[in-house]
Amino acid sequence: MSDEHSELQAGSAEQRGIQRLYTPAMLAELLDIPIAVIRRWHRRKLILPTQEVWRLPYFDVPEVIAAQRLAQLLHAGLSPQNIEKKLADLARLLPDVQRPLLQPSVIVQGQSILVRQGDGLIEAGGQLRLNFESTELSPLAASLELEKQLVGLASAAHPESPPALAVGVLRSVENASVSAEQMRSLAAELEDAGRLSEAADLHRAAMAAAGPDSEGCFQLAELLYRQGDVGGARERYYMAIELDEDYVEARANLGCVLAETGQRELAIAAFEGALRYHPDYADAHYHLACALDDMGHRLTAERHWQMFLNLAPESPWAVEAAERLKP
Repeated sequence: MSDEHSELQAGSAEQRGIQRLYTPAMLAELLDIPIAVIRRWHRRKLILPTQEVWRLPYFDVPEVIAAQRLAQLLHAGLSPQNIEKKLADLARLLPDVQRPLLQPSVIVQGQSILVRQGDGLIEAGGQLRLNFESTELSPLAASLELEKQLVGLASAAHPESPPALAVGVLRSVENASVSAEQMRSLAAELEDAGRLSEAADLHRAAMAAAGPDSEGCFQLAELLYRQGDVGGARERYYMAIELDEDYVEARANLGCVLAETGQRELAIAAFEGALRYHPDYADAHYHLACALDDMGHRLTAERHWQMFLNLAPESPWAVEAAERLKP
């Protein structure tokens, strides 16, 4: 794909509403949390994409605020399960409000979600909070130090005692008494609990039962990468693209894996492939510009740095892009 063609296509981004929206990777970088956490919140509909382009979700500023509040609770020490319980309590307290976490009257304070009513605060569970001190939301770019929370994903689910559903399904996989869809559903639960190896096995079992599919390959690739199996992840990304050639996030992730393993020319081809289908994919422009710079192709890289800035001027990577464009 020529750079001139990319520039023409990218010029229409604002009309299509892509500009100033955040991909999962951007949101994870912005909040300094792993992308797996963003995917969990998306999967459980705690954050909702404004639109999707070739399977790639985009989140607007209100959803960024929702994600920031969720991240604050994580940082304060709440497990994902306890956060979701508090959100359910909040929904019962405000039954007529569609997205209560986005309301100005809702305040995140430490491990609590509070609702301002008059001069007082009510906890999500309904208890009156006295002698409170109001706290402002931390800046989006604040450091959140969430590594311990990822470990908490596993401990919160008590790995030595897997969920009852897991026990039943894992015992039934061999005799095919459960459906592929049930296996995928359990795989998501196990992933949320930090049981990555078992989740990967269930994705394999689901595809063995129902045949390979691009989404299953993508999810398996993500799990393999998180377990350090870069080669396995690479092959599953390749397979996802073979099954669905317009799966742009699989193409971009493949490019990142190839770049990480020193296969920069192949990485460039993968990023360019993603941009053929989605010319306004800011993440792909960013990673392509990095790869081109690493290969010494500065002039071509500058075009993609500029396109990235045009598409995502408020991205957490925008400062780096501006620095790279300096003479």
